[in-house]
Amino acid sequence: MVNADLTCMPFDTIFTDMANGFFSGRNGSDQLSVFLTAVALVLAAAASVISEEAARAAVTAVAAALVAVAAFRMLSMNTAKRRAENEKFLSFLRSFSSTTEEKARKKARKEDLKTHAYFRCPECGTECRVPRGKGKIRITCPRCSHQFIKRT
Repeated sequence: MVNADLTCMPFDTIFTDMANGFFSGRNGSDQLSVFLTAVALVLAAAASVISEEAARAAVTAVAAALVAVAAFRMLSMNTAKRRAENEKFLSFLRSFSSTTEEKARKKARKEDLKTHAYFRCPECGTECRVPRGKGKIRITCPRCSHQFIKRT
């Protein structure tokens, strides 16, 4: 005889509850884990076109190792250490992107100097951008509203 008070939970609810219990307190995916997985995917794709058996096996082994490291990082409960590793990875990436962004900014500034002049506000030091070739003009600082006169 079946008890009428007993309700059956759907499988997806049971599975979700189990997964939430298992993954609570774990690191989960972060930028380094995603990067490792992406590199492993690229290596696996490259291995599929390599004709030499030994080279293909080596590339496949490296890809599998990267997936294993990424899985270890995602399932790790030592979140402080994983976050520190991820922060080191992100600072390493920022070192490349900042130089690229800096080069683009310098190039844009060089192009802009043909049409605009830059002056520092004597009161607050804010850099003010004004059009070139207008002669003697009164510049109003957008930050402190101090007015000063300069020749462009």
